[in-house]
Amino acid sequence: MVADQRPFTGIKVLDLTRVLAGPFCAYQLGLLGADVIKIERPGRGESVRWRAEADPSFGRQGMSLGFMTQSANKRFLALDLDKPEGREIFLKLAAGADVVVQNLRTGSAVKRGIGYEDVKAVNPNVIFCSITAYGNTGPKQDHPAYDSVIQAWSGLMSITGTEESAPLKVGPPVIDYATGIAAAYAVSAALYQRSRTGVGQHIDLSMLDTTMMLMASVVTAYLNTGVAPKPGGNDASSRAPASTTFNTAEGLLALAINEEHQYQHLLQGLGLEALNGDPRFADPAARRGHVKELRAALQQALMMRTALEWETLLCELCVPAGRVRTIPDCLADEQTASRGLFHTFPMQQTGLTRDFKVPLAPFRFEHDGPQADTPPRPVGADTEAVLGEAGYSAEAISILRERGVI
Repeated sequence: MVADQRPFTGIKVLDLTRVLAGPFCAYQLGLLGADVIKIERPGRGESVRWRAEADPSFGRQGMSLGFMTQSANKRFLALDLDKPEGREIFLKLAAGADVVVQNLRTGSAVKRGIGYEDVKAVNPNVIFCSITAYGNTGPKQDHPAYDSVIQAWSGLMSITGTEESAPLKVGPPVIDYATGIAAAYAVSAALYQRSRTGVGQHIDLSMLDTTMMLMASVVTAYLNTGVAPKPGGNDASSRAPASTTFNTAEGLLALAINEEHQYQHLLQGLGLEALNGDPRFADPAARRGHVKELRAALQQALMMRTALEWETLLCELCVPAGRVRTIPDCLADEQTASRGLFHTFPMQQTGLTRDFKVPLAPFRFEHDGPQADTPPRPVGADTEAVLGEAGYSAEAISILRERGVI
């Protein structure tokens, strides 16, 4: 058997997270080979397992869609961290771990005696990643939040939609997943740093800070001009006159025309080269002064074909163009399928009544890249195996179970 050569093979991660952001961070590390041990309260585990979502039947089995999204490649340990014995077991496991990821409310881990300083005392070289709503400093450090609250608090909602419709929440929980990816990136950097220095690290990462970085160009513009951003609807952030969405004979078409050569190729594709002779559109500055007139001319021409036809034609001319698709449209497209973004677990592996697909990572390696090996599992499915590896006898494990510690 060929040895696993993925980047984090041999790295042990204690996953003390719940809901979406934290679990997604640990999941990304697991896809790259880390041994991720997911710690949940005995019994029902974390609440997200039981959520009623698009198909409540998954939630009724403790395998909700949200939970399954980021729970492959993990081992599951049921442990009551509010009991002294549970804390003792956690610290024993932490002593042999490389990484601890936790997203309890600020101060909650410290109160339980499992915070960074507690873990550092038994493992000085540990990478300890704390994911919170607002971070471990500032007046809101103790306040809770979810994705939608951070979208509101950060100002993201205020610039989403049009002047008439804003504020609007971005549809999916993008802040949760962006925070998870940011945390995985931070952990990766800290592990590399430790490989050179031998020194561990405490990572303080917040959903709010992640959102600020997602809006980096907008925030930078305001910080340096004092001009508050406004909702732009479907207009591109560049505010280029031709960078927006247009109706077609069938469907909506998105254009992003930010360079002069793209504009000229667009005119060529639409048969509108004559616009170059119009002083209103002679150069970028002139076009910015006549946005309404330019868009009207483009709109009239675009009504001659469907959005998909224009996408095909314009992309061949190196014009950034795309038909506005639905999620089903995108997933059914050959381009998406070619990227290998999803892994299918057969129902024989999951114990569910159907096969189940999970997302992987947003990148591919030439070799030894992210892959899903084991499906999400029930609460505590690996408790005995994990504790056995930590030196607990079968008799000791039985006693811990009787006491409700595991």
